[in-house]
Amino acid sequence: MTLEVGRDCEWTDIIGQVFHVLEFDRAGTIIRPGNKVKAKSLFKPYGYLLVESPILNQPVSLPIVHRDDFLLAASVFDEPQLLEVIKEQELLVTYVPKRKLPKGMAGTSHALHYVITPRGILGRYYEVGNDVHMANPAPEKIFGTLVWDGLLRVQVNPDPKI
Repeated sequence: MTLEVGRDCEWTDIIGQVFHVLEFDRAGTIIRPGNKVKAKSLFKPYGYLLVESPILNQPVSLPIVHRDDFLLAASVFDEPQLLEVIKEQELLVTYVPKRKLPKGMAGTSHALHYVITPRGILGRYYEVGNDVHMANPAPEKIFGTLVWDGLLRVQVNPDPKI
C-alpha cells in the first residue's frame, strides 16, 4: 500500500521538501482543447504523482489538487522529447503554497513547482551540511524563484547552486 499525502501524512510535513517524480497518474482526468481540464470526479484529486525523497522511507502518492499543477505535470509527460529527457535526468517537484490554509492546504492557488535537473541533484541537496535541508528546506536553491501567478512552467536548471 502506498502512503498518500493528506491522508497518511499532513501537507504541512512536506512544505518545501523536494521530491523526485517517478510516475504521473492522471486518475481519469482529461485535457480538452484550450487546456480545459475535466476531472473524473469533483471529489477526488485531478491526479497523483508517485514521488520519492531521502526524507521518506518509501515512495508516496502526492495528490494533484489544482488544475494548473495537473497541466504542468501533463506538459512533461505528454511531450515525448521531455519524457526522454526525464529518463536521463530528474523531474523534481516541491509543494510550496502561496498561502497556507489549516493543515497546510494551498487553497485556490497552485502549489506544486517543477524543475528538470541533472540526475543526482536531489541526493546532493539533502546531503549538504549534515542534512540541513531536511529540517530547513530551501527549494529555491534548485527551483530558483517560485512562481504562483502569471506564466507557469516547468523550469530547467542544468546547474543548481546547492
